[in-house]
Amino acid sequence: MICLWNRWISFALAGLVLATISGCGPLVVKSNPGTFSVPADAAAQLNKQQSVTLDNAYKAETQVNIYTGSRDWQGDLQQYTETAIVLLGREMTKKGIDLAPQSAKSITMRIRDVQASPGWVIRAILVLEAQYGDGTKSTIATENTSPSDAWRAVDGAIMRAVSQLLRDDKFLAYVNR
Repeated sequence: MICLWNRWISFALAGLVLATISGCGPLVVKSNPGTFSVPADAAAQLNKQQSVTLDNAYKAETQVNIYTGSRDWQGDLQQYTETAIVLLGREMTKKGIDLAPQSAKSITMRIRDVQASPGWVIRAILVLEAQYGDGTKSTIATENTSPSDAWRAVDGAIMRAVSQLLRDDKFLAYVNR
């Protein structure tokens, strides 16, 4: 009986040590383009069937701290931008716009300045930049809150930024031209 008790204590201590060690690293806040959809009316003003290339300004993983505290939170700007591209592309495709490489029109997107903070709700703020092939650019700053977790706060902020981009005058002028 004592042997089983000692073995149980050894396993419990090992588990506690592993849990403590794994909790010391940063929390990685990943993005998922399936979390939210852009509101149905966001792309209402897209009206020209054509081809457009959507590019990610980040060519490699770009890890940044989005919150510094008792446990830092990190995010990947390349992944966040890819989520924005998927959301935008989904809406453009619904409007008959073909997404193709080497199109006459191109949009290079970048998510930057991501910050998150815990509290009663988790708040995420970020900036979405869209650089158009003609040299013009749109910059959209947005925020979102989530009562549940940082992932949903960031994904919601990305969705809100894409929704605003779809209504942006410079975006519409470029795409509908």
